[in-house]
Amino acid sequence: MAADLMKVNAAKVLRGNVVEILYRYYGTDISLSVLRQSLRAKGFTADEDLVKAFYYLAGDGKRYIHVELKDPYWDSVIWLTPAGVNLAEGDIEDVGVILDE
Repeated sequence: MAADLMKVNAAKVLRGNVVEILYRYYGTDISLSVLRQSLRAKGFTADEDLVKAFYYLAGDGKRYIHVELKDPYWDSVIWLTPAGVNLAEGDIEDVGVILDE
């Protein structure tokens, strides 16, 4: 049970880190590979967890990020939407996202 709670919290922190990094780059589109490298520097290494975070943040009712898919996948471009900026600035809250900054 505690391990499951730790996984859930880790997913929320990862989502928050994605939003925080994209907020720093707001106004500039970055590739998923650049975002992935930034997250690896913070200790996140599992690509499948990152992809899950993208699905959550871009999902229906959320739309905090937008991903323009390219081939190969990691060359895709990502940016924060206005809703994502509101989330990063604390104007809205999401129980599935933990922001540090």
